[in-house]
Formats: sequence, structure tokens, C-alpha cells
Amino acid sequence: MRLTAILLFVSMGMFAQKTTVATQLGVGGANTLDTYLSPEKYRGTEWRVQSEVRRDGVKHDKLTYALTHEAAFTYTHNRALNGYQYSGHYDFSYAIMRHWVLLDDKLSIYAGGMVDALVGFTYNSHNGNNNPAQGYGTLAVGAHLAANYTFSLFNRNITVGYEARYPMLGMMFSPNYGQSYYEMFTRGDYDHNIVCTSMGTFQLRQQITVDVPVRNNMSLRLGYLNDVRQATPNNLKQHHYYNGVVLGVAIMK
Repeated sequence: MRLTAILLFVSMGMFAQKTTVATQLGVGGANTLDTYLSPEKYRGTEWRVQSEVRRDGVKHDKLTYALTHEAAFTYTHNRALNGYQYSGHYDFSYAIMRHWVLLDDKLSIYAGGMVDALVGFTYNSHNGNNNPAQGYGTLAVGAHLAANYTFSLFNRNITVGYEARYPMLGMMFSPNYGQSYYEMFTRGDYDHNIVCTSMGTFQLRQQITVDVPVRNNMSLRLGYLNDVRQATPNNLKQHHYYNGVVLGVAIMK
């Protein structure tokens, strides 16, 4: 309990901090594959909502803490348009980064580590009662990088931001090839259903945003988000590629 209190005290305000709360909505195209459900790739539309709280230390505190929640829903179809998939996920990320301020406070660079957890599902309408759905669960640690550059345009301080999250090591849940959920959860037959993940499988989430002030402490956010998730557990292939636009607001506190 004492250690938990100390960590909470450090992350929430041992030094003076500048807090940014950003909420954004996104929509874009998704390309998905899960060979446990189907050998076909499914393409369609994905909607996302994300909330991020970022605390930047000032003066002697050079640490930044970023807490992110994201929920998504995806509707995709196969090439023949006779099969559809409905997917959803919740993603949680917590990062601690060192930051540097350069160029007379115009450029901020962040680098550090993060922990990322994701849970989700996919339902395939084409499969009937034969493996109609798949559940997902991943936990990983990795690198979190970001940069912000502020410049003046038409008497407004415009901020261009870049952020990248790169999962490196972790674990994930997956049925084995040919194994049913009935075998796992009703009969209790474990068959390598917790799989280790590493940098050997490329994953990267990155976004570019432009913040335009509309009030003293509020900015309108426009941007582009690219998210690449893929894995090869238990002789299965999975990928989820997303490219979309984001629109939101960022409030300084």
C-alpha cells in the first residue's frame, strides 16, 4: 500500500504539471484477417473514440505521463459480399516518458516506455455454428515516442504533433489451430492458449495531428491515424490494419 501511494503521488503531481485532456473521434478503412475464422481478408469501415490525459512536468520535472483509453467498432465484408464480420475492441495504454524542450519552447520531444492492454472480439456471420466468433486479449510493453512543434500562423499558435506506440514484448490469448472454444472453456483443455509475443511480429500505431486554438485553453484537433496489428499464434495468422482521419478537441488545464 505504501509503495502504491508513492507511485500515485509521483505520477499525479509531485512537481507542478501541465495537463492536456484530448478527446477524438475517428473513422477510416479496416483490413482484417483471422484464419481461425476464415482464410479470407475482410475489408470495411471502422469507427473509433479515444480519450487521452497527458501530464507534462514543468520546471525541474522532465517526466510526462500519458493515459489513453480507446474503443472501436468495425464492420467488414469479404470479396464476394456474402460474409460479414463485426468486431470491437477496447485498448488501454499508460506511458511514462522523458521530455526535452528545444528551439525556444517551440519543439518538444518525448521518449519512454509504455504498457498496452487490449481486449476485443470478432463475429463472423458466414460461419454459422462452426467457430462463429473469436476473442482477443493482449498485454505488452514497448516504446512510446512523440514530438510537438508549435508555430505562429495568422496570430494563432498552431501545434503539429506526432505520436508512435510500438509494442515489443508481451503475451496474448489465442486458440490453437483446430481447437474449439468448447474444448477450452467447457472441457478445460489447455493447448498453448497463452502465447508470448515479441518484436519479430511488427506492430505500430502512429498518428499525426494539428491543433488549432479556438479558445484560450481549447484547440480543435485534426489528424490521421495508422494502426498496424498482426500476429501468428499457434499456426494461425491475424492482422488488423487501420487508416483513418480523426477529429476532436484538446483542452489545456
